[in-house]
Formats: sequence, C-alpha cells, structure tokens
Amino acid sequence: MISSIAILFFSTVALTAGMMLTDIPTDIAATQQFNDIGNDISTKLIMFYLIAPENGTLNTSLTMPPAIGRHTYTVRMSTNGTTDQQVIIDADDIDVNISYTVNGIGASIPIDGETHSASGRHRLCFVSK
Repeated sequence: MISSIAILFFSTVALTAGMMLTDIPTDIAATQQFNDIGNDISTKLIMFYLIAPENGTLNTSLTMPPAIGRHTYTVRMSTNGTTDQQVIIDADDIDVNISYTVNGIGASIPIDGETHSASGRHRLCFVSK
C-alpha cells in the first residue's frame, strides 16, 4: 500500500517537474529576448529622431530572428494619433505582449506599420516632406 502511494507520488512529481524545469525557463528566456528586440527597435527610432532631416528619407534594416524559442511574433509600431511612438511585440502562440512607449517622438517621426518575424527582410523607413 505504501509503495503504491510512493510510486503514484513520484510519478506525479516526475510528470510535473519536466514542465517546470523546461517550459517555464524557456518562456522566461523568450520574454527577455522579446525585450531585447523591443529595445533594439526603440533605439533605432530614437536615432531616427536625432538625425531625421526636414526633407528626406531614412532607411535602416531591422535584424530580427525568425523565431524566439520556437515562437514566431509580430512587431507593430503605431502612434495612435498621439505624440508618443509605441512599439508592440506580440508572440503568436504564447501569452507574451510587450509594449514600449517612446515619449514625444510620434509628433515629429510618426512611424506606423507592422512586420512578422517569419517574413524574411525587415526595414524601418521614414520619409519627410
């Protein structure tokens, strides 16, 4: 009787420990990598703000991995009619939604659009007239 309870207990622990030891740390690491991508894009937006000509064009490539921890994602940039620029990163198959707000940049450099991580080439473009 005691041995059957012990076997049941250890099998339950073994089944749940696998998830706790592999899935949770992977999702935490993926969240940190999503943060890194958001920081990179926000930094490029600030560089655009600092060097944007009154009349001209700026183009730069965005280096984004096609997947983070086997999770694809979408990056959206919007101003929503405000003076703040928002960078939103939304994972497709896990519950990760990261949002960065760069205050005040949206008034002079409004960049709206989105790209998906699996779409090969990514560019950030700004045209001022």
